[in-house]
Amino acid sequence: MDRNPSHNIDDGYDLHGSNRSFSTMKIVVHESITAGGLGGSRVAPTLVAEGRMMLEALLADLLPLEAHQLSVQVDRRYLPLLPAHPGLQVVDSGTSYYHCFAQMVEEADAAFLVAPETGGLLEAITGMVEACGKLVLGCSTAGIKAAGDKTLTYRLLKACGIPTPRTLRLRPADDPASVGRRLGYPVVVKPIDGVGCHSVFIARRQSELERTIAVARQTVRGETLLAQTYIDGVAVSVSLLTDGSRSLPLTLNLQEIRGRSRLKYYGGCVPFDHPIRALAFRRAEEVVQAISGLKGYVGIDMVLTDHDAVVIDVNPRLTTSYVGVRKVLRQNLAALILDAVAGKLPDPAAVHIVGSARFTTRPCDVKASGSRQ
Repeated sequence: MDRNPSHNIDDGYDLHGSNRSFSTMKIVVHESITAGGLGGSRVAPTLVAEGRMMLEALLADLLPLEAHQLSVQVDRRYLPLLPAHPGLQVVDSGTSYYHCFAQMVEEADAAFLVAPETGGLLEAITGMVEACGKLVLGCSTAGIKAAGDKTLTYRLLKACGIPTPRTLRLRPADDPASVGRRLGYPVVVKPIDGVGCHSVFIARRQSELERTIAVARQTVRGETLLAQTYIDGVAVSVSLLTDGSRSLPLTLNLQEIRGRSRLKYYGGCVPFDHPIRALAFRRAEEVVQAISGLKGYVGIDMVLTDHDAVVIDVNPRLTTSYVGVRKVLRQNLAALILDAVAGKLPDPAAVHIVGSARFTTRPCDVKASGSRQ
């Protein structure tokens, strides 16, 4: 394959701020879980389900953009079959995930990356693409590093006056009782770089906190834990587009999160109407200003209280909500992401949301009403 792919990109395009769109590119479409990026580790079925949902939805949007040539890496354990398409090359990871990925990136112009921040995976593969001089169709390593480390995210948000739960890094010598006194109850305990609700625990009183921390350490062996003040309210996310400086919130999404002592994410509903929706959108735009390096599609998790939108996590990548957002958005969402990376955001008046969609991480499906197909 072509080892000097620059001729596939519009020669007039400036990577640092043009409003031009991309022409023809060879794009690696990479979802790390279904590609085998977690190696021999046990992968939770819900993570596999979410990975498959996002990859299949993204391909469904990218394939109609026939100017681009797509390649996708798969691990047959998690994704045994993809529909054949003349514009799509499917590559089996085999026994070497990173070698296969590096070779595919070398032969491409750009990469669309979906991966958990856990263990630095998203940051690592993004760095590989940047090191090859290829275009990342999403956030930079700097943005991923800042958003992937929840204590760093906390400091950046707090410095900009953005409401977010008080957050402490848990050290082995920390006294749980002291942590509880500093944060107040309930206390959330979770990995510093976790995704979604995986390994998120809640201690509702002092007698539970020591046991909760011990269980969390057993669950995420070797990973750093943090503790946060629990915010009571409605769990939502904002899906937005950003060119790195300007941003456009697309939808407010209801998150279905259950559990008393351990939280689990079951999917959600798009769009979600709420009295402080406009405030949630404003908070999402403030996050982009607070964390440099965010670009393309970003998902921002929040809790809506009676009077404020409190930012919980920043996801520097596609999120599961993409599966629902694409169903209710009249435009091709992947095309809008490509434009955002190229420095072009749509006119807010031209963004049309039609109908609603529910999505779940249990069976891999989406139910939509009144939406584009």
